[in-house]
Amino acid sequence: MATLQKSYANAAAHGVPAFEVLDVYVDANLIAGAEPAMQSPTRLLLADLQTLAAFTVVGFDATGRLVKAVWNATLANAIKPIGVLLHAATSGASNTTIFGEVFLTGNFNVGVDAVGTESPLVWDASFDTVAKKTTWQGLPIFNGNPNLKFGQRLIA
Repeated sequence: MATLQKSYANAAAHGVPAFEVLDVYVDANLIAGAEPAMQSPTRLLLADLQTLAAFTVVGFDATGRLVKAVWNATLANAIKPIGVLLHAATSGASNTTIFGEVFLTGNFNVGVDAVGTESPLVWDASFDTVAKKTTWQGLPIFNGNPNLKFGQRLIA
């Protein structure tokens, strides 16, 4: 058996040592605070032809089915956030059987910047600022629900 000398200078010559290939951990906190408290998720029917990732901020479409929330300055054209989807979900055409598990209450972390750094929440591209994510028409209440809040974690 051959003896292979390795150093950090030429480690890539023989592949990367296993101890150098580690998972990358990123600080991403779903919760921004304890108040209001999170409750058990609720099952809600997905709209037709939806592919939603875990932790997507969701709302109801015109038919009362679950879709990604969309910000719009014209309230009638917006889809107000009603909660956060717990697991990824995909529905087909004429969906009557695929439901999403949604947290309707809680204090969710929007991240430290407009991109959502340090937050696992998935927002529609129309929510392009922290202000749009944390208030709805100037109020910190979404869909008239005082038990649903989006805010920033306090950075020590």
